[in-house]
Amino acid sequence: MRTRQRGAARLASVAVVARLAPVAIVALIAAGGVAGCQSSSSSTEGAASTTPTHSSAPPVQAAAISVVPADGSTAVAVDQQVTVTAASGKLTDVAVSDVDGGTVAGNPGTPGVTWVTTGTLVPSTTYKVSATAINAAGQPTTVTSTFTTAAPTKVLGSKVAPLEGETVGVGMPIVVYFTAPVTDRAAVEKRLSVEESDPVLGAWHWYSSTEVHYRPAQYWPPGEEVTLNVNIKGVNAGKGVWGVNNRVVHFKVGDSHITTVDAKTDIMNVQVNGQTVKNVPVSLGRDKYPTTSGIHVVLEKSPSVVMDSATVGIPKGNPDYYYETVLWDVRISWSGEFVHAAPWSVADQGHSNVSHGCVNASTADAEWFYNLSRRGDIVQVINTPRPLQSGNGWTDWNMSWEKWLAGSALDGPSASPSA
Repeated sequence: MRTRQRGAARLASVAVVARLAPVAIVALIAAGGVAGCQSSSSSTEGAASTTPTHSSAPPVQAAAISVVPADGSTAVAVDQQVTVTAASGKLTDVAVSDVDGGTVAGNPGTPGVTWVTTGTLVPSTTYKVSATAINAAGQPTTVTSTFTTAAPTKVLGSKVAPLEGETVGVGMPIVVYFTAPVTDRAAVEKRLSVEESDPVLGAWHWYSSTEVHYRPAQYWPPGEEVTLNVNIKGVNAGKGVWGVNNRVVHFKVGDSHITTVDAKTDIMNVQVNGQTVKNVPVSLGRDKYPTTSGIHVVLEKSPSVVMDSATVGIPKGNPDYYYETVLWDVRISWSGEFVHAAPWSVADQGHSNVSHGCVNASTADAEWFYNLSRRGDIVQVINTPRPLQSGNGWTDWNMSWEKWLAGSALDGPSASPSA
C-alpha cells in the first residue's frame, strides 16, 4: 500500500511540474538555476545580436571656402578678379573692401557657390576679403584674407581751379589739370561731375590730354554755389595710367563783373550786375604790340609785378626793352597782358594807344579796378587787329557752344543740366 502511495505521489508531482513548466522554465532561466538552460540562453543572445541597433549620425562636413588671390598675395594685377568659392556649403556673405572702407562690386558666378568681383581694383591698395558659408546643417564658416595690388605704371593726379572755398567771377571755368596724359578721355570724363545750387546747362571740353574745362552755356548766375567731384580713384585712364585719389571742391560765384575795353575810344567800361559803375580812361597796345581782342578771363592779380620785356620777346638792347616794377596788376592772358597802373602814360590814356600790349590806367583807377577784380571776371577787349589765341589764358568764352560741345569725350550726357 505504501508503495502504491509513493508511486502515486510521484505521478502527481510530475503532473504538477508539467503544468507549471512554461513559468518555471522562465523563472529558472532568469535565476540561472537550471544547467540545462545554458544552451537556450546562448541561442537567445545569438538572435539578439542580429537585431539592428540605433547610433548617432556621422558629423556633417564643414563648409570650405577658398579665395583667389591667396591670402598675403602682393603685386596683384588690377584687372585680376577676386573669386570666392564654397565647397560642401553655400556662400551667404562676401565682401571685398579697401583700407578706406570702399567696397568692390561683385556677383555670384554660380549662385551660392562662387562670387566674382565686377568692380575695378586700384593700384597700390591693400584689400580685405571676408566670406561666410554654411554647410548642410546650417553651421557657418567664416574666413578673412588680404592681398595688395601692384603699383601703376603712372599715377593720375589732378590740380583744380577754382580753389576750395573760393569766390569767383561769372566767367570762371572749372579747370582740371592732370598729372599724366589721359588716353581714355571718356572713362575719365564719366568720373567728373558738377553739382549746382541753381542747375544750368554745362559741359566739359578737352584742351589736351592733360587739361579739361567745364563751363555753362552762358556765364554763371551770380550767387551760384558749385561742387566739383573729381572721382578718378580706380579709373583706368589708358596706357598704364590709373587714378588713385578723389577730390571734392566747393566754390561760389560772386557778383557779375563785366568789363569792356575799347581800343578805338580808349575807354574801359566796368559793369557790376549789369550796371555801369565806372568808365576808366586807358591806353592799349601800340600798333607794333597790339592788345589781343577777345573775351579774357581774369587769371590772377598781384599788387606788384616786376615786368621784364625779355620774357615776351623784347630783349635787353632793343629800343623797346623795359624792366619795370608795376603796381596793381590784374592778369588777363598768359602771354603777359595785364590791366595795371601806368603813371608814365596818363597823358595818353583815353586818347591813344602807346603800351606794349597791356591796358594802362592811372594809379588810382588801377588800384580801384584791382580791388574790384577777382578770378573769373570777364574783361573783353574789342577793336584791335590781333585776336586772342585759344589757350592764351582761359579763353573758353571765345568758342561757340556747338564747338565747345564737340570737345567733350561723351555724346551728350555731360551737356545735360547738372543736378
